Amino acid sequence: MRRPTTSTRNPQCRTPRTPCRTAADVVARFAQGAKTVIVDSPPDQILELHDLIGTGTLRITGTSRVRITTSTPQQQTRSPAIVVTDAAQVQLEGHSRCYAYTTAIIEAFDDTKVEARNKTTVYAVDRAKVRATDEPTIYAYDQATIHADGHTTVHATDNSRILLHDNPEFRSSGVGR
Repeated sequence: MRRPTTSTRNPQCRTPRTPCRTAADVVARFAQGAKTVIVDSPPDQILELHDLIGTGTLRITGTSRVRITTSTPQQQTRSPAIVVTDAAQVQLEGHSRCYAYTTAIIEAFDDTKVEARNKTTVYAVDRAKVRATDEPTIYAYDQATIHADGHTTVHATDNSRILLHDNPEFRSSGVGR
């Protein structure tokens, strides 16, 4: 028996594959049941996303600038996984969690969690937690906690904590307390 050449999926289940450019588009796509929503907006526009509901992946690409606020912990809600790639800039607040790749720039505040890889840059403030692998650069302030692996560069101040894993190499340019 030959396989059909056209898709056997129900056409009503399909969501557009074009990237979202506005916050309203993102919310609408998740409301329609999309599994993956891609954001690729112009760098002069900042998308404001609050308490997203969906069980898929929010992928932020290109030179998009996005601010995401999640007021309740993700394990208590059905919020999407957030993946940031390319040269996108994302500001996380509340209980957000994201995975950052390539040269993404993340500003993490409050109780956010970031998994940073490649050559990403993360500014961790308040009680943010960062797990860094490969070659990211992390700036830690207040009571941020950093788990560093590989060739991670960490600049820490205030009461931030750094936990070195794998092959740790520690160089300090500041005065210890």
